[in-house]
Amino acid sequence: MDDIDLAAERTDMLNAAAIQAVLGRTESVLSTGICRACNEEIEPERLTANPYAKHCRDCADEAESRARMARRCGPR
Repeated sequence: MDDIDLAAERTDMLNAAAIQAVLGRTESVLSTGICRACNEEIEPERLTANPYAKHCRDCADEAESRARMARRCGPR
């Protein structure tokens, strides 16, 4: 193997480790049942579908709309 192959292999290993770290961090804690944005109770149906939900339906919709707008127009 030459230096380029070794560097590519090392990059792949580091990327895989970074992805695993992020996935482990985002899905490891179950929801408390309270929305982080408005402090209201998260709908039971939402928690049944996604026990890791951090926001109620309304706040999640609003956050998704802001993210969609930021992707289209850039951050404001």
